[in-house]
Amino acid sequence: MRIPSWSSRSLIAVAIVALLASAVPVVAQQHADPPPPAASPAEADTRQQDGAGDPPEAAAAREERDAAPQPSPHTESDPADRRPEGTPSPHAGPPSTDPPTPTDYTTIPGLSEPVFPKTVRDTHRVPMHDGIELYVEVVRPDPEIHGEGPWPVIMEASPYHGTLADRDGIRIFPDPKDADGNPIGLTGYFAPRGYAVAMVNLRGTGRSGGCLDHLGPDDAADLRTIVEWAADAPWSTGDIGMTGHSYVGSTPSLAAAQRPRGLVTIAPSAGLASMYDHQFHHGVPWFLQLAGPMYAYPLLATLRHLPPGLDTPFGPTGDDFLGDNLPFALCGFNNSALLAGHGQVTGQYQAWHGERDHRAGATAADIPVFMIHGVNDNAARIPSAEWFFGERFDRPGDKVWLGQWDHGSDGNTTCEEAHVTCRFDQWQYALHAWFDHHLQHRDVETGPPVEVFLNGDRVLTDHRWRAPASTLVLHPDARDASLGDVPDGPGAASFTSAPIPPTDSLGAVEFLTAPLSEDVVVAGLPRLRLTMSLTSSQLLNLVTGVFRVDAAGERHPMGYCAIQPQLRHDVRTPALVVPGERMELDPQCFTMAHHIPAGEQILLRVATSSPHHVSTHSLEALATVLTGPGETALTLPVVPDATLHDDVPLRAE
Repeated sequence: MRIPSWSSRSLIAVAIVALLASAVPVVAQQHADPPPPAASPAEADTRQQDGAGDPPEAAAAREERDAAPQPSPHTESDPADRRPEGTPSPHAGPPSTDPPTPTDYTTIPGLSEPVFPKTVRDTHRVPMHDGIELYVEVVRPDPEIHGEGPWPVIMEASPYHGTLADRDGIRIFPDPKDADGNPIGLTGYFAPRGYAVAMVNLRGTGRSGGCLDHLGPDDAADLRTIVEWAADAPWSTGDIGMTGHSYVGSTPSLAAAQRPRGLVTIAPSAGLASMYDHQFHHGVPWFLQLAGPMYAYPLLATLRHLPPGLDTPFGPTGDDFLGDNLPFALCGFNNSALLAGHGQVTGQYQAWHGERDHRAGATAADIPVFMIHGVNDNAARIPSAEWFFGERFDRPGDKVWLGQWDHGSDGNTTCEEAHVTCRFDQWQYALHAWFDHHLQHRDVETGPPVEVFLNGDRVLTDHRWRAPASTLVLHPDARDASLGDVPDGPGAASFTSAPIPPTDSLGAVEFLTAPLSEDVVVAGLPRLRLTMSLTSSQLLNLVTGVFRVDAAGERHPMGYCAIQPQLRHDVRTPALVVPGERMELDPQCFTMAHHIPAGEQILLRVATSSPHHVSTHSLEALATVLTGPGETALTLPVVPDATLHDDVPLRAE
């Protein structure tokens, strides 16, 4: 998820400092009691008016759907839960020993062609459960020339339309161009190929009514309603697919958690299913993203009401200037994380987060998911997709693209930094094939279920996204700062915590392996058992980095594990740290995807911050890492005897 415009970095940093210095203590005092619980699924159904006005076949389908057991769209699953190592998946399939080869998606036969060149764009205002109307633009083949269809629907639900993004889906699909070299986005590419492309403005944004909800219960109810509206539209086949990137890549997972009738598949890119994961890494605040739900998104939602023509770091103004939604000009702040309580300082998971936690429903969604994420994402960090990478194993039909990408995909095709759209034609045709297969029901290839794009030009493939079958357990040794596969005698290594901001000179302890004797491929979610003691009971953040060290000594980050020790037992319930007492901590780690060639080394670094994380609030404390049998250990998911393939050409030949 992305704070609008990285040029606003200094503004957000100032906002964070101001918040920590003054605003939040007041908020914490005023909101000592948690907000009321989220609406139950039954209440959500009632608010949707029980399908009033639906055609008989749609009403029958709704009754059948509602009679089936459904996960709560607001289930507060334990954010500290992890599937125990070795636990079999209920969806496990037979193992395969022969990995598939990477697909050149530009050569897939049978894909839909642009045989409906004339399209129309219709606008709709669709009422939600509380009377608020969402603004929707639908681009589809012109019915006067190409007939009424019906057409399958590709949907993008976004808070950025009219400010940071257009209503054509260019951000996630920047590469396809028209004859004049202009990007055409999802609407210009898919509508001529026999799709209706629906661009939905989330409530409180664009030209929709209501107050920005930050993926809360109203957004959840809205997404269910709008998907079913599209499924019932006379120009629709009833098959809906959703995609998007960042915040827009979060709405497909949120929609899937509601189990709306008609949602056939989702392809979320760099999204999340829990707002807690957007703000915190097991209690440790993220830089920039901590402030997104406090300030940035409400400010973004306000720009539409300002006079047009102003160019701000958050995008242009005036998309709905003097429109019907003026009464909602500032109400996005009503649902701001600023009002969420003292957890915005302590990292504690509170009711505000519980209303915006859709991981359980997304994990259980019984539809094929094409998950796209980068392990180096600096905005929607990959722990925000742990509901998939750490829980949703061995699902038939799922597809994974996991790469060493940042949070790009903003229409920039120069690719100074890697992101998924830097796969150019491969990305274009991979998404094309996915929707052709699932929405137009074409018998077309969709490629290997798992493609992991490693450092360099190597690709790891598999038939399913699986729990790791093999691990490499590394034990630090405080006596010589080594990192090995056998725990040696007991030891202790101490460092002094460092204040904000993080720098390369932060106090830390480091442990380094000997040069590896053979290649190691790491793919999946690692575990870290961190045993420590602290000399302070105050708020302290612990961040452990894992690095690949090449032959020249350069460090390449592989991932981070983090924890706020007061939340070591449960992120909802703080427990004071007793100075000097041994603690066994279970930090939350990053899913990794790395190839470590023989001769390189692995480094484990324990500190109080990283370039991703806000540093400790305590100015100075002594932290001691305990090593030896039964103490600190890093478990990496490895692929034994991995077959690595050469990557395919990124442009059509």
